[in-house]
Amino acid sequence: MLAIQNKMGLGEVVCVGLSTAALEISVDEHKAHEKKTRMLLQAKDITKQLGLRLILRKVNLTLENGESVAIFGPNGAGKSTFMNILSTLMKPTSGLLFINGEDVLKNPLPFRLKIGLVAHEPNAYLELTPYENLKFFGKLYGVEHLDEKIDSLLDYVGLTPFAHEPISIFSSGMVKRFMITKALIHEPDILLLDEPFTGLDATAKQLILKLILDERTKGTGIIFITHDFQLGYEAASRFTFLFRGRLEEVGLKEGTTITGLQQQYEGFDTQATQAKGRLKG
Repeated sequence: MLAIQNKMGLGEVVCVGLSTAALEISVDEHKAHEKKTRMLLQAKDITKQLGLRLILRKVNLTLENGESVAIFGPNGAGKSTFMNILSTLMKPTSGLLFINGEDVLKNPLPFRLKIGLVAHEPNAYLELTPYENLKFFGKLYGVEHLDEKIDSLLDYVGLTPFAHEPISIFSSGMVKRFMITKALIHEPDILLLDEPFTGLDATAKQLILKLILDERTKGTGIIFITHDFQLGYEAASRFTFLFRGRLEEVGLKEGTTITGLQQQYEGFDTQATQAKGRLKG
């Protein structure tokens, strides 16, 4: 089961329209940069080919502690494949992956303790309760003071009243919040989220946004995939685009407006569409 594999194998900021939480994190950006940073993750020339199809083409990405990197891109661009490689659930055809300066691909298992993954689809035992799931996975990770940790995490995401209810009856937002507790149970350095805002109502989206911003302030390095420009802009400190298997660094949030970000994306989208048309012709 995927859940077990994941554990065992495993300047100026334009503020219009931003939530209070996002404003607070934006104001603190300079303070965060003053703190000592360290490289958590480096992906170098990551390429993935499936049959004759080239999914990823020499993708490069770095992540420091306290950073939150947004990956925007159309469906089929290779975003989830890249996330699976970063989480060590999939091997690249070629390229290198380092966590804390160490080569991950030679022996991925020990590095899965450094990673928390919130997949697009729930990778947990939905017939069990949040408490039962966290107890099971916490033991697999060797988490100390597990009961206290579970109580703290469930309170953190507002699921304490539902700790002993089966996850199968939860709303999409509740499931997403639970999946974040599962990803954080072992206190990873790196948090990977595949479309964390998709399918949620406005209230649930704001809760997930707050959780991401909270983790950034704690020093966690975060990479997330999203189609939501507003929330992606609020949650990220750095922006990237992934088109046709190629990752483009757009830049830091500082000095970037959401309108400018969207315009850049549209430009890349147009170029990618034109390139695809030339190939077909």
